Amino acid sequence: MFGDKLKAFAQKKYGADKHLAAALGMSPQQLAAYTAEKRKPGFEILQKLAGIGCDISWILDDSKTIDELNDGLTFVKSEPENNGILDLAGAIELSNTPASRLAQLVGVSPATLAAWQNGTATPTVEELSRLFNQVVALALSSRHAATAQAQAEPESPRAATA
Repeated sequence: MFGDKLKAFAQKKYGADKHLAAALGMSPQQLAAYTAEKRKPGFEILQKLAGIGCDISWILDDSKTIDELNDGLTFVKSEPENNGILDLAGAIELSNTPASRLAQLVGVSPATLAAWQNGTATPTVEELSRLFNQVVALALSSRHAATAQAQAEPESPRAATA
């Protein structure tokens, strides 16, 4: 399914596979391995696809067909009207951290974080990476703290039976 969607993206945006390959900085033969699904896309390829305007969530979702999404493709726009790209509510819930503190930990202003969420601004790859790493670290430390606390609590005394 990934290969078909990649071919559709190449045709729609670049007119030919070889032009998509050039945009991705690879040979047409390397791209053919992905379109024939002989190779699975890794982080680097997905990052490059996102960088040239490909909607990665659509590409990777096997339940969605080419025809289901706006004539087969949904492009991630770099213009402010992209309707938001980040589920910050999920990140805030997962990390159990207020948005203002999360923004501080990522190194951006709360207004910038809000702009990412509503789509009026787009994070750089570095900013997105910092956000992701921070959310994961906070979620894991929260989980670890809860586990440690549960293990430290003494068992309730059992009632003596007569």
